[in-house]
Amino acid sequence: MKSILSVVALGALCLSLSAPSTLAMDGQDLSKVPPRTVEMYLDGFHNYKSDLKLPANKQLQLRVGHFCVHNSPTLIQCMLFDTNGSVEGKHPRLVGVEYVITNEVYQGLSKAEKAYWHPHDGEVSSGMLILPGMPKEDQEKTLKFVSTTWGKTWHSWNPERKLEKDGSSKVVWPELPSGPAQLMWSVRPEDATDETKKIVKERATNPAF
Repeated sequence: MKSILSVVALGALCLSLSAPSTLAMDGQDLSKVPPRTVEMYLDGFHNYKSDLKLPANKQLQLRVGHFCVHNSPTLIQCMLFDTNGSVEGKHPRLVGVEYVITNEVYQGLSKAEKAYWHPHDGEVSSGMLILPGMPKEDQEKTLKFVSTTWGKTWHSWNPERKLEKDGSSKVVWPELPSGPAQLMWSVRPEDATDETKKIVKERATNPAF
C-alpha cells in the first residue's frame, strides 16, 4: 500500500512542492512553514460536545484527517480536514484545529479549563483513531503515547446532518464556514453509529476518503 503520507502532503495540504518560488518572501526561505513540516497524520472521528447527551443515532459524527506538528515536547498542533486529500476531485476543507497536550500538562489545568479537553484513550483502544501508512510497530508505539494525551478541538466549518426517509443520514456542508466555532469531542466507542462502524471497517483496507 502506498504510504498515505505521500498522498496527503500534496492533496490535503494543497501545496505545490515543485514551486518553491511561491514560498519565498523577501529572499527568505519559507520551505519550513508549518504545513510543509507535517510530522504525523491521524485518522479519527469527532462529534460536537454539545451532542454527547443525545442518543448515538442523533449525533453528528465526522471522520477527520489530522495533520500534526510538534510545537514543543508537551504540545502538538493539528490542522483538521474533512478528507485526507487522496480522493481525486475532492477538495479538502480546513474545518478546524486541535491542540494535543500531555497528561502532565492536563493535570495542571484549572477545573474550568479541563472542561474543554477530551481524552484519547477510548478512541485509541477501540481502534477508531489510527495512523494510516505508518509501519505497524511504529503505529503501536505512537498510539500508546497518544492514548495518554488530551485534545482541545474547535471546528469552524460545520455541516448539518440530514436524515433520509430510509433512516440513513448524510452530511451536508455549507458553501462557506459560518457561525461560531464549535467545541468538538472524540466519539466514544459505545456511541459509534452503524455508519461510523461501517467507515471504520472499510478504512482497514482503504484509508482514502
